[in-house]
Amino acid sequence: MVELPPPDAAERAFLLECVGEDRLENFLSLCTRYGELLYETNESLNLTAIPPESYWSKHVCDCVLALRALPELFADGVRMADVGCGAGLPAFPLAAARPGLDVTAIDSRGKKIAFLERAASECGLANLHPVHARANELAAKPEYRGGFRTITARAVAGASELVKECRNLLGQGGSLCVFRTESQAADEWPSLIADKRIHAERTPEFPLPHEAGTRLFLRIRKP
Repeated sequence: MVELPPPDAAERAFLLECVGEDRLENFLSLCTRYGELLYETNESLNLTAIPPESYWSKHVCDCVLALRALPELFADGVRMADVGCGAGLPAFPLAAARPGLDVTAIDSRGKKIAFLERAASECGLANLHPVHARANELAAKPEYRGGFRTITARAVAGASELVKECRNLLGQGGSLCVFRTESQAADEWPSLIADKRIHAERTPEFPLPHEAGTRLFLRIRKP
């Protein structure tokens, strides 16, 4: 078994602010088991390049920043999709933090979806639903078309391409929320604001613990 260090004091304080005191211990337990599975499987299947000692700051803390930027994720029953979910980041941490959130994790790579299905099953995350598909293909199915209030995307395609891929999955007034660094956002911002079919916003930057960088979100709303 891969030895996964626990979150240190700074990481724990950061997660407490994002997740809340009432959910923190259960959240840490779920993400610890997920991390162990992630790094065990990573020995035979490329799931992450982040080493175990940076797991909490660069994966888990980064993922749950969405809870500070996207207040709608705190409403029970909200249906959210994570497009290009890979091994399940941010889908797994968000589902673990918010049991009232219905999370569909979408990826075209079957082996990664199989891993996430195993992780969700072993951790008992009934609100996490891995789906092997492409986003634009899934939107052709009635049960998914226009069915999501929020769609997240982390470390996948460019924002403009994501708009095309995800547009038909969003419900009216829903938003696509793309994880970005400041430099990435600066490159993509001009083309987003030039597209009159959408409404684009940028959140403030949020610092990660241990100077692991900063993160902001591009929010692209469907009118």
